[in-house]
Amino acid sequence: MPTPTLKLFILGLLCIGSVLITPQLAGAEQKIATVNLAEVFKNYYRTKIIEQNFAEQGKVYRNYISRQAEILKKDEALYNQKLAASQNIALQEQEKQKQRAEVEKLARDLRMRRAELEQYVAERSKALQESAAKERQKVLEEIRAEIRRRAAIEGYTLVLDSSGMSINETSLVLYSVDAIDITEKVLTELNRGASAQSSQTQKQ
Repeated sequence: MPTPTLKLFILGLLCIGSVLITPQLAGAEQKIATVNLAEVFKNYYRTKIIEQNFAEQGKVYRNYISRQAEILKKDEALYNQKLAASQNIALQEQEKQKQRAEVEKLARDLRMRRAELEQYVAERSKALQESAAKERQKVLEEIRAEIRRRAAIEGYTLVLDSSGMSINETSLVLYSVDAIDITEKVLTELNRGASAQSSQTQKQ
């Protein structure tokens, strides 16, 4: 029985064979292009805008959380002072009970506020991550649409991501000539929107 590694090797050979043989059987020419999707995503102006927006939002949330944590820290210091004072053996029993009641109330309030802050941190972090993922997905769809448009114009039947990595952390595209790389063409077209947006902003 073939080992898992051998099965993967055989499957790879079959996939390569299908790519090489199918066009001949169909009598059609296979025209292939490559695009560095990671580079396009990184240098697309919309990506930079989104990253800047989320960085600013993250800074606002961190500042708010930092202020709330500082307030809690001060109130916890006050709680410790009151707790120590309530344990003073010189106090009358009635005064002790009064101070203990105040300390217990303050402890409950601190626990509740700490839990609320922790919940806020968790919820805002999740919401920010989900929102960022949605925006990045929109950007990727815009990039894919431009790649499809470019492929249709130039007659490519297959476009490979030259930045893609295999499970062995090696490039999926082992070799290609620069002539079939459409990364710069895709980026140039996508970033035309930056110039148009800049001109519209200046007019306003």
